[in-house]
Amino acid sequence: MGSHSLRRVTHWRNPLRTPLIFAGILLANLAFSSAATGDETPSPFRLDYRLKSEGIPFSIVATRSLSQVQDGLWKMEVHAKNWLGEIRETALFNWQGCTPLSNYYGYERRGLGKVKEAKLHIDRQTGVAASERTDKPMRSYDVSDNATDELSVSLALQCELRDGAKEIELQVADERAQKTHHYTVTGTETLTIDGDKVKTLKVQRQRGKNSDRQTYMWFAPGHDYTLVQLMQKNDDGEHLMTLQSLKGL
Repeated sequence: MGSHSLRRVTHWRNPLRTPLIFAGILLANLAFSSAATGDETPSPFRLDYRLKSEGIPFSIVATRSLSQVQDGLWKMEVHAKNWLGEIRETALFNWQGCTPLSNYYGYERRGLGKVKEAKLHIDRQTGVAASERTDKPMRSYDVSDNATDELSVSLALQCELRDGAKEIELQVADERAQKTHHYTVTGTETLTIDGDKVKTLKVQRQRGKNSDRQTYMWFAPGHDYTLVQLMQKNDDGEHLMTLQSLKGL
């Protein structure tokens, strides 16, 4: 939902942020009916994921969607809501090969009587990203011409895996800076999704030897490399996002 999505921590925010990693995490996040290379573009989708965090006795449903808003411009969105509040993340981008070239990323969290927002605007002509966050001064920094955002990372990974990649490097811009993400296919695994057995490729984000975080994603080759599960382990426990159903893929 892109792999950053678990990094922001409050008691109720962890399970809501899980699908937003890579993620979104954040995650960010998924289903293509055609390759995102050459002249081909992804098909719009709408998928529901169930989020479960260690120590929290209830799960949350998050919806991820992809739509084309005009020629060449796409919108990726994740929305999760429960009785404590809601989170919405949005990214706007243009495709270049397997990379979603981001123009805008927005994050909004409402709950417990508070609102928190973050916005990132990327000027592709100047190569400058401008970031705004609640209660923080505006900042700007340079970005590379192949930078994506954390919400759209999973789309880039999905496309790269379809092309047979085993080691993937992405330039990812967030509200603070541009970072290099490294991902590795570590093997295959069969998961059970809503009673159906599905073969997957397991992908790990390489965070370095000293990191206390572990991030894994499972993509289903038989279902156009859809992201079917994401797991992150932090010092506060394990957070799991799982696709609710393969039906309709």
